[in-house]
Amino acid sequence: MHPTTRLLLGASLTLALVMGVGRFLYTPLLPLMQREFGFGADIAGLIASANFAGYLAGSLLSSFTSHGKARLMAFRVGLFASVATTLLMGMSDELAGWLILRAISGAASAFAMISAAGMTAEALSRIDEEGRLAWVFGGVGSGIAISGLIVHFGVDHLDASSLWLLVGAISAALMPIALALVGDRQLPRRDTIAKRIKRVARPLRFWPLFVNYTCEGLGYSVFATFIVALIKARPGIEALGDFVWIIVGLAGLPSCLIWMRLAERIGFSTALACAYVAQIVGVALPVLVEAPIAAVIAAILFGGTFMAITLLTLPLGRKGLGGRGFAVLTAGFGLGQMTGPLIAGWLVAGTADYSMAMLGSAAVLAIGLLALVYAIRTRQDAAPAS
Repeated sequence: MHPTTRLLLGASLTLALVMGVGRFLYTPLLPLMQREFGFGADIAGLIASANFAGYLAGSLLSSFTSHGKARLMAFRVGLFASVATTLLMGMSDELAGWLILRAISGAASAFAMISAAGMTAEALSRIDEEGRLAWVFGGVGSGIAISGLIVHFGVDHLDASSLWLLVGAISAALMPIALALVGDRQLPRRDTIAKRIKRVARPLRFWPLFVNYTCEGLGYSVFATFIVALIKARPGIEALGDFVWIIVGLAGLPSCLIWMRLAERIGFSTALACAYVAQIVGVALPVLVEAPIAAVIAAILFGGTFMAITLLTLPLGRKGLGGRGFAVLTAGFGLGQMTGPLIAGWLVAGTADYSMAMLGSAAVLAIGLLALVYAIRTRQDAAPAS
């Protein structure tokens, strides 16, 4: 196997384990956990927010392990801790334990993802193949789809704790492969690849972009937490609940590659605006149209955009604030996704329902789109939009 392929495969597998499973296994298991343990949407949102809070903390701490042996150690510890907390979720039946485990899981996923993606991006940049990083983020989609399939076929035979353990055991079996394939290494150049002129992202005004990306964190996290619960609460289409989440994962597999190619043709900021429009439609659609096809289309639109939006946003703001733009944007996104499920859970536990929470998140995403449009229209240079 070519060294570049080995690294891409290992990094993709890492994201499948720490994001597709470590972060998002909670979504298809949430309705079953609520049924077995009897907690409401407010507690569901609190558990989700604990994971996102851990991710925020891990993202910020990762700035201290951005190079060399420290980064490699952060990757290994993060991957091990993510898999371990998935397993331990199957051994706990108390809220305090869940909150601690989900917070640790969030921090661990941040360490592993940022370290693996960072090593891969640097190795690819040295051989002028940065575009292949899009393949790595497809791992998130594969992890979502495969773990969603396991839950779908196991939900009638196993309880929630057993499913946490089962998926955690599969993750543990795959973990040594990721550990062996990912490393901070030099890659050989492949002279047979013809170089092509690529369109690069030109920075946008930072603070409107910060508002935009914070809104994305809040808006996407509500859908990502509660969409299965919403569909399963709908009489007549409740059987689609698990399939909707599997479709989200399958749509996510090629999404980053497709959107990056589109960005190189029409410009990064234009592609990002298009991705927001698609995501807003996807979040609002299952509320506005209660037909099975609407749920399927919503899953495709959401799965096809939520990772790509991150991939398109960061190049547009990384140079802001004297080079600290990446960290500040990540902090805003983290705060947004931490508060989204918490607020939505409180609303649903009160007088609102899942539909109202989804419409609220779509409205927040629309505000984010307006901030993006403002950033594009007030960009200081006069070059063609990118």
